[in-house]
This record gives sequence, structure tokens and C-alpha cells, in this order.
Amino acid sequence: MRQKPFLTYFVICAVPLLLLAALNYWNGIRSVDITVNPIVQADLQSFTAGINQLLDEQGNALLKLAVTPEIQQAAILSSSAKINFSLAPVLAPGYLKNLAIYDRNHQSIRSEPGAPLPIPDDRVWSTQGNVLLERMVEGSSNKAGLELSVPIHNENGLGNEGAIVAIVDLPRLFATSARLLKITSTSNTSGMLIVVRDGSGNVIHQSDSPVAHASGATASAPMPRLNLNVAVTRSTSEFISSAHRWGIAGVVLALVLALPAALLLNRHIRKRTRGIARVTEDLSAIAKGELDRRIVLQSSDDARAIADNINVMTEQMRAQVAREAESRQFDSFVRISAMLTHDLKNAIEGLSLTVSNMERHFDNEQFRIDAMKGLTNATDKLKAIVARLSRPVSSLSGEHKRPTKTDLVPILKRAIAMTAEPVRGQHTIQTNLPDSLFAMADAARIEEVIENLLLNAIEAMNGKSGTLRIEAGEDVNGAPTFSVSDTGAGMSRSFIENRLFRPFATTKKNGIGLGLYTCREVIRATGGSIDVQSVEGAGTTFRVVLPSVPQRQA
Repeated sequence: MRQKPFLTYFVICAVPLLLLAALNYWNGIRSVDITVNPIVQADLQSFTAGINQLLDEQGNALLKLAVTPEIQQAAILSSSAKINFSLAPVLAPGYLKNLAIYDRNHQSIRSEPGAPLPIPDDRVWSTQGNVLLERMVEGSSNKAGLELSVPIHNENGLGNEGAIVAIVDLPRLFATSARLLKITSTSNTSGMLIVVRDGSGNVIHQSDSPVAHASGATASAPMPRLNLNVAVTRSTSEFISSAHRWGIAGVVLALVLALPAALLLNRHIRKRTRGIARVTEDLSAIAKGELDRRIVLQSSDDARAIADNINVMTEQMRAQVAREAESRQFDSFVRISAMLTHDLKNAIEGLSLTVSNMERHFDNEQFRIDAMKGLTNATDKLKAIVARLSRPVSSLSGEHKRPTKTDLVPILKRAIAMTAEPVRGQHTIQTNLPDSLFAMADAARIEEVIENLLLNAIEAMNGKSGTLRIEAGEDVNGAPTFSVSDTGAGMSRSFIENRLFRPFATTKKNGIGLGLYTCREVIRATGGSIDVQSVEGAGTTFRVVLPSVPQRQA
């Protein structure tokens, strides 16, 4: 298992942290308006509340002034001389343009700072009780004012003896309220802009904030008391800058946290991959046949459980292989025994045929000559069988030699003389052989095939007289071929398809079922083929086709 570079683990750890930081960054930028709007609304409420409070304080000062004995006496006597106390406390806040005192004749008997005032609001002469009257004064832009009027009653409070009239300097009042707002505000007001407009849209007051507010948050509301509209704007640049700072800090923090996380992940993966690599290496060796190898890992290794299971499986495989080796050895012994028994049987049957005819034809010189040749061949075969016993491995493999150019006719004649001629008195022997027929084959093994086919044909006709026919030649494709036919009992199609060429499958009482299986293996080893045609009750024909001799060897 190939180890990934450290950068890969760093990216794996950094990506989710960076995504989280980016999400937080985006959410911080998006929430600026949500954060600023409540602040702007609070500023607007504080500013208007401050104005109302200042006006209430100024009105209360005028109401107190109207009930002082000196003011009441002066209004009754129409004489300013009786006003012998200072008006400074009333004028102290600094946002009154003018203040005037009128007598019962509607004449000004004193004014501050000295300029005469317009005639007071007519309502002040008919108002009962100590009541403050308010009225907006028309004027040019930035010159508007609020008129405050308070009636002056006599000592019994039964009639109006005069009036106190004051004009409030609204721009100065707004500036005072704005200063108080900046002092009492819990947030930074450097980016705040306050604009007061009249009903026509003229600016009555505007704070002198140097900050641009193109992208600011604004809150506005009317002031019914003054018939004006107030708008407060907060710049969002500071909040956005703060969001940027926190967003960048979040990104940096994500990268910083990703580094130790990647180190831990890399260490953990390395530890795991070492175990997996060891398991993979040992498993490959086991797959190549090293079943004695064990996978040894530390108890803390994550791959320990896998290694233990593989070790158990390997031990089971070793036991299974040992059992299979023993079974193969036994099977090999059985197969060698069966094959050699089959060859011994064929050799003995050949000798038996010669011996059984020896008494009847012993006086025939030619028979004696042929019998001596047959006995010699049988002796040679028995010697070969003994030699094969000393080489069990090669015997089991079939001793398939490299095919060579072989004339089949002498081999066929020799096999016929050895196997078929002894039964000529019982069966009719027919041959149709050319002068020569060359094929690529192993002469010794092909002779065994021919002898086995001849013996099978003779055994198939056992108990009754029949016809044994041996033919040889070339097929339609020019390939060398020979056939052995009998007029025996024949075979069923089912037996041919399912059992005929299978090892240890036979219908003979004394057979072992390896003859035709060995024949097929020998013929296939030379590159040839064998097929069979059989009719139950009529007989059987085996046909063998062998490879032709290449032209360069012909």
C-alpha cells in the first residue's frame, strides 16, 4: 500500500476547516446589516428621546418662572423694574434664541437677549392653569424654531396677567441631543450621521460626521411634536472591516489547526499502512506457496486481527495441502498399479493366446518361428513393465515421447500377428493394409494402442464366432488413419458419451477400465484423435487419425 505524501493529509484536514472558516466569514459579512440595524434604531430612539427630554426640561423651567411672585407682580404692574432676579438659569442651557415677558396689555416688558418678539400665541391669554403651549415658528432653512408660551396668572391664579414666550433654537437643540447621544452611546459613534428635515424636505440639522455613508444602514422616523423627520445613518465600513478581520483570522486559524491535525493523521495512517504493508507482503509470499510463513504484528496494530485470521487460514491450508499430498500419493500408487496391471494383463493375454495354440500348431515350422517372435516380444514388454515400475513418475505421466516419423503398417502387422492370428480359428480375420503408411507418432505407444483395440474387439466377440477387420490408409484430408472393427455386442450411445473413455469405467468382469482411457491419452499426446461408431447387437468400429508427416521429413 503506497504511502500518501504529507501534503495530501494536510489538504484533507485543511479543506473542511477552511470551508467552516469561509462559511463563518460569509455569515459575518452577511450579518453586518442585522447587527447595525438595531444599533441605528436605538440611536434614533435615543436622539428623539433626548430632544423630548431637553424640551421638557426647558418647558418646566418656563413653567416655574411663570409662578414666581416677581414675574407675576411685574406683569400686573407692567413694569420690568419689578423683575429684580436673574433669568440666567432659564437661559443657561443655551438653546433659547429669545425669551420675553409680556404684561396684561400684551406689551413686552423684558426680553433676552433684547430683541422684541412677535405677539404670543393667542391661546396663551385664554388658557387656564399653568400650561406650556408649543408652536412651530416659520422661518428659512436652518432658522426654524419652536415657540414656547406660558401664561402668567395673578397670585390667586384666577386670571391671565401676562405671558412668557421663548423661541427654542432647534439646530442647537439637535446638536446638544447629538452630543449627549455620542456621550451616552455604548458603541462607537464616529460613523454616525444625523439629519433632521422639515415637511418640505429642507435640512434643519445635519451632524458634521466626515464619514461617507454610501453603504450605511439608515433608520428614520417622524417627530410629531415638532412636525419634523429625523434620519440616523451608521456607516457599516467599520463592522465590515471587523468581519474581514475575524474572517481572515478564522482562515489563518483553520490553517494552523490543519497542520497538527495532518501530523496526527499522517502518523496514524503510517502506523496502519505499515501493518497493512506487512500483511500484503506476507500474503503475497503465501500466495506464491510459502505456506510456512506467519504474519507477526504488534498487538496495538490495527491490522493484527487480519493477520491472525490469515495465520489461521494458512495453518488450515498447510494441513489441507498435507492431506491432499497424501491423497495424491495414494492416488498415484493406485493409478500406477492399475496401469501396470492393465499392461501386464495385455501381455499375459498375448502369451496365453500363443501358448493355447502351441499344442495344435507346434509341428508347423512357421508357427514356431512366429511363436518365438511373439514370446520374445512378450518378454521385452514384461521387461519394459518392470522398468516402468522403477520410474513411477514417468510411468504415471504416460511416458509420452516426442512423435517421430513412423511407418504404421509394420506395427499393425506385428500387432495382428501377436494378438489376432492366434484366434483365427475362432474368428474371421480381415485386413486391408497399404504397403506403407507414415505418421508422426511414438511407435511403442501406438503399438500398445493397436494391441489394446485388437484385444477389446476379440473380447467383444467372446462366446461366438465373429469377424475382426483391420484397415489402414488416408482419410479425405490425407491424414494417416487406421480402424479396428468387430461384430460383437456393441455399445449404447449413453455408455459411449458418459463412460467409454473415462478411467476405471468398464463393462468387463475382469477389466479395470484404463485401456481406452490410456489409448485416448496416447493419441491426444501425438496430436491425433480417436472416435467410435457402435450399434448395439451389430458391432463396433474404433478409428484413429494421426498427424501427417511434414513435407520436409517425408
